[in-house]
Amino acid sequence: MPNNTLILVRHAETRVDDKNKISKWILTEKGRKDAIKLFSSDFFDDVDIIITSDEEKAYQTARPLSERLHKEIIREKDLNEILRDFGKYLKTKAEYLNTMKLCIENRDQSYNKWESANHALNRFSKKIQEIDSKYSNMKILIVAHGGVINLYFAEKLGRLDKVFQRTSTNTFCDFGIIQNKKVIKDIAINDNL
Repeated sequence: MPNNTLILVRHAETRVDDKNKISKWILTEKGRKDAIKLFSSDFFDDVDIIITSDEEKAYQTARPLSERLHKEIIREKDLNEILRDFGKYLKTKAEYLNTMKLCIENRDQSYNKWESANHALNRFSKKIQEIDSKYSNMKILIVAHGGVINLYFAEKLGRLDKVFQRTSTNTFCDFGIIQNKKVIKDIAINDNL
């Protein structure tokens, strides 16, 4: 029976680029520095496996740890963020937050041609379960995205009704921990959510 420790990290700060699909965005210089700082902590010294989504921003976030520990990065497409590449570019933060709120609070519907939140959550959860079943007694780092990680933790804690409020409590490079299939560190900062 697997008894892994899964550390789910939200990628570092991303450079907004209206000329590229969102899934192709890369880290800002601040994001690169924040990833180096995060993974310089000795907490990550004994990570056995490093897995990221297939998106470059997640991969770039994990690279400092990969290089420090001399470990390969495994990329998994099913860990990608809610697919947003087919929607129109949202010019303001307010537009983005409103669309994200609609998406994750009405999980069976698509907004702005985004993947539905339920589809993304099911895809992400299935891949996490597959990873957890594949390994035993491992400390596994998983770098992914705010939307899917928050949906995943909210579901595990029975708090999907507050998922949007929970997303506002964390930011780039925040992480949560699952150990033996239980949440031992929530990605949401406020325990009341």
